[in-house]
Amino acid sequence: MNICLWSGASFEEWYSSYHLMHRLIREMINAGHNVSLVQVQKKDGRLPDDLRDEPRLKVYNVIQKPAAKSNFVFRYIKGFQYYFESGKIVKSLSDLDVIFLQSNNNAYIPVKIANKLHIPVVYNVQDIFPIDAMIIGKLSKSNPSFIVARALQAKAYKKATRVVTISEDLKRTIQKEGRNDVDVIYNWSYQNEAYDISDEKNHFLISNNIQRNDGFRVIYAGNVGQMMDAEMLVQTAKKLGSYKDIVFYVIGEGSGLNRLKARTEELGLVNVRFYGRQPMEYAQDNYCAADVNINPVPKGVIFTCMPSKTATCLLSEKPTVVSMDLDSDMAKRLSTVDQWSVVSPGDSDSMANEILKIYNNGSRRSDNAAKFLAELGPVENAKLYVKILEEALRGN
Repeated sequence: MNICLWSGASFEEWYSSYHLMHRLIREMINAGHNVSLVQVQKKDGRLPDDLRDEPRLKVYNVIQKPAAKSNFVFRYIKGFQYYFESGKIVKSLSDLDVIFLQSNNNAYIPVKIANKLHIPVVYNVQDIFPIDAMIIGKLSKSNPSFIVARALQAKAYKKATRVVTISEDLKRTIQKEGRNDVDVIYNWSYQNEAYDISDEKNHFLISNNIQRNDGFRVIYAGNVGQMMDAEMLVQTAKKLGSYKDIVFYVIGEGSGLNRLKARTEELGLVNVRFYGRQPMEYAQDNYCAADVNINPVPKGVIFTCMPSKTATCLLSEKPTVVSMDLDSDMAKRLSTVDQWSVVSPGDSDSMANEILKIYNNGSRRSDNAAKFLAELGPVENAKLYVKILEEALRGN
């Protein structure tokens, strides 16, 4: 089978689905299929080492300079430009059997192209645009841009051969947009087994000379943007300010980083420390360094996207406190995990109290976090995508 993996991202730099796409391409090839990767090129179009000389993989790069993340409209227009341009490449691939369309905000165009070519298209939805933009306050429901973008995305859901998303909560949101039959395949981490990285071998701790006597480590690692509640983190740190040996480590970058730093300065918080994004190959070390990981997810966000760090936090088997809507399917699932706590969005009192419980009782590894993740199927999930692509070709 000849598969086109049509992506609006690139392997030349880290992004949240990097390891997912890497594993997916590898499983496509392992199953005996040929892969044509169509991707945007911003720098040098590099690939993971094991894919560089892969005879079953052909790579087609579309050169496009990135738009400023702060310019929403320009980024949206650039997205359409990319899919029109890359669509010319897809049309030239005369032997294609099926298209795997990676999550994007302009799906109407590539789905329409696939339909015109009479090629089955499997649309993978990692976040639900523009509803996610509305929830975090970037767009209002009455904004013409929101109305148009929502209508176009809804058409993409309806016209795709198969739609696959990453949680039951996202599935229900897509169903409200008019597509009833939606598959769910949960995202996976960088490996299938639980991580067991001691402090003595932890890249983040060693490279930053962080010692055990520096204090109890509360770690937020990931993108510092609008999909995390920075104010909740700040208020939680403020409430625990009297505990001199509780230290908050913020590891990452993003559009909200400067604002978060400014807030800690305004409040005079000396218990929050900032570190830049760590090398991708050591991402798991960030979470394994924690006495407790935290992820303050804003209200409503869990229904439009799934925090990419969830799987890696589970495999770290470290205590974790997350905020998300308590009526969500994911909140109910995570509440069953040993050493995990779920609190309401914005409830910094509860987050601080849960951190204190772990601080007072001692941080220990979860008894069932890795098992919980295994029950969601990450070991086989890349193969499940391949199975759906094969079914789409057969018309199942």
